[in-house]
Amino acid sequence: MMDIIFNTVTPEAQQCNTIEEEAIKSLVMRKNISAMQISVDGYIEDPEAKQDWVDNWEDEYGFLDQVDLCVLGSVMYPDYEQYWTAALNPKKKLPYSDKLPTHKEVQYAKWALKTPHIVVSRKPMEVAWKNTQVVSDLEEIRKLKQEQGKNIYVIGGAMLVSSMINLGLVDEIRLMINPVLLGGGKLLFKDVTERHYLKLVSAEQRDLGKVYLIYSLLPK
Repeated sequence: MMDIIFNTVTPEAQQCNTIEEEAIKSLVMRKNISAMQISVDGYIEDPEAKQDWVDNWEDEYGFLDQVDLCVLGSVMYPDYEQYWTAALNPKKKLPYSDKLPTHKEVQYAKWALKTPHIVVSRKPMEVAWKNTQVVSDLEEIRKLKQEQGKNIYVIGGAMLVSSMINLGLVDEIRLMINPVLLGGGKLLFKDVTERHYLKLVSAEQRDLGKVYLIYSLLPK
C-alpha cells in the first residue's frame, strides 16, 4: 500500500519565501540611470541655450553595454534625433557644432539607431526613428522598469530628470562635471521638489579638468 505524503507549508514559511523572492527581484531589477554633462555651477545650458562648452558628445559614461532602452523628454528629442542622425555620416558636419563627428560619436550614433527609445510627451509628436515610441505618462516608465531587461538610460532633459526624481523613478545619477562656470542658463535640478539623499558610488578625475561622479539615490 502506497503512503501519501502531504507537503504542508506553514504561513510563516510562505511569508519567508515571499520576502526572499522580493529581495531577489530587487537585486535583478533594472535601474533608471540619469547621465548628463553639467557645469560646475549646475547648468546644462548657458543663458543662450548653448552647449558649446562641451567639447564633444562621445559616450563618456561607459555603461552603454548595460543599457537596452533610452528615455528622453519631448523638448530634447528633436535635436537629439537630428544630431545623431547626422553623426552616422563621418564626413558630414554636425548641426550646432559645425564639426565632423569623432569616431566615438559615430559609434554612439550607430548604437542609438539600433537601441529602443521612449519619448515622454503630453502631446502627440512625430518621430523619424523607427525604434522610438512616444508615451504620455511617466507611469509607463515605471512599468518598463519592472520588466526584465538591462538598465534604462535617462538621457534628459532637465525637466524629465527632475520629474522622474520627484516620482522616485531615478536610481542613479551620473554627472560629467565640466570645468566651467556658466553664471546662468538651464539648471539641471531646478524642478526637483523635495530633499533627496545620495550615496557617492565613485568619483574620477578625467582629462581636460573634468570630474565624473556617480551617485545612487537612497530610498526614503
